[in-house]
Amino acid sequence: MILLLLPVLVLHSEKRMVADRFYGLIALSGLGFAGLVQGLPGLMIAALAGLGCLMLLSSVIAVITLRWRLRLLTGGHIKLLAAGATWLDPGGALRMLGVAIALFLLAALFLRVRKAGDPRPDMAAIAAVALLSAQLMA
Repeated sequence: MILLLLPVLVLHSEKRMVADRFYGLIALSGLGFAGLVQGLPGLMIAALAGLGCLMLLSSVIAVITLRWRLRLLTGGHIKLLAAGATWLDPGGALRMLGVAIALFLLAALFLRVRKAGDPRPDMAAIAAVALLSAQLMA
């Protein structure tokens, strides 16, 4: 999984557009891994974890954006977290989201205290750390 995350992180750090095929490759690899290890039930659970994460994040971010006019995450960040969730079970996906939220808030607080020019943390790196942390916790 680390090798699949590297191109996304490098492209994002270079401020270049990340093609959807990279997110699709991460998601399909997660589904394939779950299918190989746990069979059809594992594949279905991985698909539900990815879709659930995608729906939850999209809904929450849409409400935050409409209500408070805050643009916290982009579609690429949401796709990265959802694609990564296919590598985890539903509990792992929730742990990943919890770690991502905690790291995001901590980084935003740190950037605000330092009065950084861009108060938004690098969410792609946070998502990758959260995903790897949740996988190691499993």
